[in-house]
Amino acid sequence: MKAPSTKEDTPVVTTPVPVTLLAGFLGSGKTSCLTNLLSNNEGYKIGVVINDIASVNIDAKLVANRMDPNGIPSASSPAALLKEGETIELQNGCACCSLADELLDSMDQLLDGGKRKFDAVVVELSGVGDPTAVKQNWMDAASMGHPSTLLADVNRVVTVIDAATFGTDWMTWDTAGDRGGWVEEDDDCATQRKVPELLAEQVEAADTLLINKVDLAGASQVSIASGLARQLNKDAELFETSFGQIPIDTILGLATTQEKEKEKEKEKCIDPGCADPGCTKEHDDSHSHDHASADHEASSSSCSDPGCTDTSHDHTSAEHEVSSSSCSDPGCSDTSHSHDHKEEESCADPGCTDTSHDHASSSTATANLGISSFVYKRSVPFNSPKLMTLLNRWPVPIKAELDLDLIQEAQRDGYEENGKAMAASPFVGVLRSKGFCWMAPTQWSGRSEDSWRHDTAMYWSHAGKHFGITTAGKWWGSISKDQMKDIFSTNLKEYERILAEDWMSDEFGDRRQELVFIGTNLDQEEIERELDSCLMEDGGDMENYKVQLKKSIDTTIIQ
Repeated sequence: MKAPSTKEDTPVVTTPVPVTLLAGFLGSGKTSCLTNLLSNNEGYKIGVVINDIASVNIDAKLVANRMDPNGIPSASSPAALLKEGETIELQNGCACCSLADELLDSMDQLLDGGKRKFDAVVVELSGVGDPTAVKQNWMDAASMGHPSTLLADVNRVVTVIDAATFGTDWMTWDTAGDRGGWVEEDDDCATQRKVPELLAEQVEAADTLLINKVDLAGASQVSIASGLARQLNKDAELFETSFGQIPIDTILGLATTQEKEKEKEKEKCIDPGCADPGCTKEHDDSHSHDHASADHEASSSSCSDPGCTDTSHDHTSAEHEVSSSSCSDPGCSDTSHSHDHKEEESCADPGCTDTSHDHASSSTATANLGISSFVYKRSVPFNSPKLMTLLNRWPVPIKAELDLDLIQEAQRDGYEENGKAMAASPFVGVLRSKGFCWMAPTQWSGRSEDSWRHDTAMYWSHAGKHFGITTAGKWWGSISKDQMKDIFSTNLKEYERILAEDWMSDEFGDRRQELVFIGTNLDQEEIERELDSCLMEDGGDMENYKVQLKKSIDTTIIQ
């Protein structure tokens, strides 16, 4: 990463512009979504950064040259709406370096050092872009004081999913390099990315998920894509869309920003006569309406003044004053009561921006698909040979499409692999699994020693037909708590979180098994039993582990 600019280059300090990363595979509909966003910007001024890995930036040309049905540039097209300087093209962006330098420089150029004002900026990532890595690099740059991070805040990810191809992308053997036009020929890093794993990571990184092209996909495809995406990322808002059409607030998170401002207002003390020294709320001296008026009679249970922000009494507008506990008006934006969109628990209106209820379509309820998840957590290392034996028996799907009915049939009746009948396996229904695992060394000394496993966290990642276990750096338990505290001196909350959530024992620190399993009709008890059978056994195994560890430490000290 480049060093921060000199003081002479320091930009004009301003409120950081919110930045949304628009992620999704090539062909998922990102450009259509961006085009609709710019064509229906509702008066917001939006800057655009387009990252296309091709040497000729096709996306930028599509955005700039949108035509009407007669082949004539439309007056309402993005080309007409985007003025000079409002879009920046990124080229040759690698998914691995994740735009670390180029995005920082381009953001500074787009914002003209803080002189050009935008309400929001959208960065369209390439199909192989890793939004989590992009956000992390931005945070790293911010910690180094990079001037561009004073101008903009990369704080939101929207992932666009092609409902029609989600199932085949999930079950493919392909890497990104196998897909025509996805990566540059000399980009070895991006070329090796596994398509199902990349798809899962883009879904997991999102604040908002758009299940797009529902007009082209079958009902089953939409249901599976939405259901699995919901389990992969339970915290994200999920919308089913066509042509990437979605309200601007949903993409940019502007409604969320406004809600945060409202929450700040609620935190203010609105009692103009408050003299309580113990009151910790901010005092709002501008609050001046009369609490003795007829609208605010003490005997009244509610206030009908729509402009009142006093939280000391109930607010119920006259048109919503009903005995029911909910309102079914789809156009209502009043958050003082619940909104029933004629569904028991969710709203399927893709245009709804009300954040007071769930926006998961009832047709894609994960319960109906049998999709669920659980976390496997243990404080004992895996016996490496036993674990590898188990993984070598892991059932590999042979179908090219994600078919939950066939998976559930295989769970019940068994399956075939290379023409051989295989007994039913509890792992058949696992669609995604990931997390950290602790693997015991197989040889503590000698030519083939692998004592490094004791201090090295392993990252387990499985999606579709792909499975891998790779190194993921050192366990925090490999250093002292004092050393940890020094590292987190500017972020003690993370230090405290690690000790509270990840620290398993004083003896072994945060070394642990922590794996999430997501799939259909999962037999948690049986899966846990299989994994437990691979753990080092209490007594002999663990006692020997501790003896070998002490020898290894003593040998290191003597050397």
